[in-house]
Amino acid sequence: MVGDFATAAANAIDAGFDGVEIHGANGYLLEQFLNPTVNDRTDRYSADTLENRLRFVLEVVDAVIARIGAQRTGIRLSPFGKLFDMAHYDAIEETYAALMAALGRRRIAYVHIMDQTGFFYDEGSTVPVSDRIHALMRQARPHLSTTALILAGGMTRERAETLIADGTIDLAAFGQPFISNPDLVARLQNGWPLATPDRATYYGGDTKGFVDYPAFEDQ
Repeated sequence: MVGDFATAAANAIDAGFDGVEIHGANGYLLEQFLNPTVNDRTDRYSADTLENRLRFVLEVVDAVIARIGAQRTGIRLSPFGKLFDMAHYDAIEETYAALMAALGRRRIAYVHIMDQTGFFYDEGSTVPVSDRIHALMRQARPHLSTTALILAGGMTRERAETLIADGTIDLAAFGQPFISNPDLVARLQNGWPLATPDRATYYGGDTKGFVDYPAFEDQ
């Protein structure tokens, strides 16, 4: 499986991409190794120790770096996310702080953090974790001197400017707002209000909810 990640990365570069983002977030394979409530292995990839929890992720990262170079390699992580039964556990901060320090030593291009607060599950039943994510990123910052730190999820212009100004992040990523605002950059630059995306149209269907949102000036 480690080799498959490396081969996929090399294929992407051969196809003309500038780099790859390893998907270690949202409950997919890499996060399943990190989370002891899901990882029930008993071998050297078990969740019993910090070193074992990180082993598979770092093996994948190292294999990708060996094929395409650290400067072309990024990774996405979602600490405190609950998608696909990723329950919270006591060592979340310890696990991700150690992982980001290890990634910084490898001098990869960037670490992309996803804040899932209030998005993937019932907003009324979630406990906001954005403050814990900000604290984790500030803790990791000294270890990422040559690695860019990106944050996505619930992003606004004001939040982005604050986090960039205080050094918490290098770049702010906008996902959902681009769906309903084809002119998002112009709206942010001019302080125009943002249209709200219709979540009922996500993940399938036809063109409704993807290409039919008007630009602000057209309204």
